[in-house]
Amino acid sequence: MNRTYTYAELKERIQKDYETFNFIIESKHIFNQEFIGFRKFFKNLLKKQSKKKNDWYDAKTSGQKFYISYPYFESVITEYRIYLNKETVADLSMTQLYKDFPNLKADYDLLLSLKEKVRSGKRPKDLEKDYEAERLRKAQEEDKATCGICHEYWEQVDMEGEGQKFGLSKNVIADHGFTIRFGGRNGICFGARFHAWEKSPKVKIEYVKQVLKPLLNSVLKEQPTQVTVDAYKNRIKDYFVAKKEYNNLPNELIIEYKNKEREMGDSFDPTTTWNPKSYSENVKKVHAIYKRYTRPAIAFSGQRVATPITLNAEEVTLEYLTKLWFDYKTRLENEIATFETAIKNWKLQPTPRERLGK
Repeated sequence: MNRTYTYAELKERIQKDYETFNFIIESKHIFNQEFIGFRKFFKNLLKKQSKKKNDWYDAKTSGQKFYISYPYFESVITEYRIYLNKETVADLSMTQLYKDFPNLKADYDLLLSLKEKVRSGKRPKDLEKDYEAERLRKAQEEDKATCGICHEYWEQVDMEGEGQKFGLSKNVIADHGFTIRFGGRNGICFGARFHAWEKSPKVKIEYVKQVLKPLLNSVLKEQPTQVTVDAYKNRIKDYFVAKKEYNNLPNELIIEYKNKEREMGDSFDPTTTWNPKSYSENVKKVHAIYKRYTRPAIAFSGQRVATPITLNAEEVTLEYLTKLWFDYKTRLENEIATFETAIKNWKLQPTPRERLGK
């Protein structure tokens, strides 16, 4: 299940992108990336809900013959996407959305009329919007302060009960950075429930102590050896074997697999032991091959995205893998050094709202 939103959250996100669009129009300059991004922005908000044929459908396999295509909001600023349906936005009202943004069609036409004036390349610095000044202004209006980890402005709240960190209860940074999946919160920013960076360096001190240094110690133990090299050479060889097996699978098995994947969405996992009967043996078979057919990649502790490695087994040497490890270890060491420098140079500061009182 994907994260769900309220209509108020959706509206706020659309408004942020709209502010950027208005700035572009007022600046009298528009660049190619901006044009493409806002063309999608308007087009996808204005599209109508429709019923479409499922190209993967096969009468002999499971799946739906048709699926519903919804309009959606795709942010130009952050590139995330929110589908405009009740599953994603529970209190959604498209009627209200078009009332709140009555100029969507007119602004889309205005954008398209500027096609001949679109300039190549990126917007130069002297024509950029001062986003930091805008963020500061909003933080002052809403009395927000800085999270010491993500450096964004967030509300300060009072925290009671077991949720406190180090007994901090008054004027701590509110929970943020999380997504809601499977009925619970996931990925709350480490900086939540600490005092704002303007008021205390403790959040960075604890992040170095609890996260970065233990992570570095784990990475130091993961330096590649010849055993690692041999394992990846075998992995590459099996990748090509799996590729051949996958390409020789009957088309109906691939279609059944794709239909099941589409049906289950984020919860798709044929290896589950919780409810294995929900997946056919065909789906399990294809999945086992498909996992082996995934591009070989290496990941060390803390890496969110694995680094793809060469598919030439002869090029996988101890020196090759050690360089990947060393580069990651060095980035981690540099991050620790950056945090420790910030801690050393920390000074008590007023929050954005407090600056107005100077």
